[in-house]
Amino acid sequence: MEGTRRTPDSRAIWLSWGAIAGVVVFNLGWLLAGALQTGGYSAASHDVSDLSALTAQAPLVMLTATGIAGALTIAFALFALRPALAVPGRGTALGAWLLAASLMGLDNLSDTFFRLDCRAADPGCTAAAAASSWHGKVHLAVGLISAIATIAAPFVLAARMRHAPGWHDLARPTLVFGGLFLAVLVAYAALEGKPGGGYLQRAAILLLSVGVVALALRVRGLAGSPAVDAYNSIAEPPSRPARS
Repeated sequence: MEGTRRTPDSRAIWLSWGAIAGVVVFNLGWLLAGALQTGGYSAASHDVSDLSALTAQAPLVMLTATGIAGALTIAFALFALRPALAVPGRGTALGAWLLAASLMGLDNLSDTFFRLDCRAADPGCTAAAAASSWHGKVHLAVGLISAIATIAAPFVLAARMRHAPGWHDLARPTLVFGGLFLAVLVAYAALEGKPGGGYLQRAAILLLSVGVVALALRVRGLAGSPAVDAYNSIAEPPSRPARS
C-alpha cells in the first residue's frame, strides 16, 4: 500500500539554512576583523585565531562570528544531519558527531570563550606566550581535538553515505574532499607563522565552509523527500496485525 507523504521537516530545513548562515557570518567575521587589525598583523602569515586574542583590535567582531557559526554548525550536525544520515541497524551517524566536534563547530564555539593571550604580530608574543594562561591552553587543546575530528569527518561521513538513502552520490566526492583538506592542512602546518601560512589556513577555512554548505543543502533537499519518506516507512517496524 502506498504510504501518505509526510509534511516537510521544518526543523531540518531551518537548521540547514542556519548552518549556511553561520558559514557566511564566520567568513565575513574574519574578513572584517582582519581589516581592522593594526600593528603588523598580516593575513599572509598570521592565524585567524589571533583576531580574537586579548590584544586584538575590535575582538568582538571575531568573537561574535565564531560563537554564532559554532553554535549553528553544532545544532545542524546533531539535530539535522544526524537524523538525515540515519540507517536502520547501523547505530548513530558518527560523522555528524565529528562535524559537531570539528573546527567549524566545537572549535569555533570554544574560541568565543577561550582566547589567546596575544597575537603573533605583537612584540614579544611567542607561541608559548600566546598560550601562557589557562584559557590560552584550552584554546590550543580544543583546536587540536577539533582538527583531528575534522580530518576524520569526511571519511566517516563517506562510509555512512554509501548506505544512507539520498546520499550515495556524495560518498566519493566526500572522500576527495577529505584528501584535499588533509593536503591543505599539512601544507598550512609546514608554513604556520611564515609567509603563506595565513593564506593556507584561510584556504582550509573556505574549503570547510564549502563542505558544510554542501551538507546543509543536501539535508535541506532531503527534508520531506518522498523517496526518503518511503524508505523510512519501510524501515520502521510494522505494526503487529490484530488477531482474528
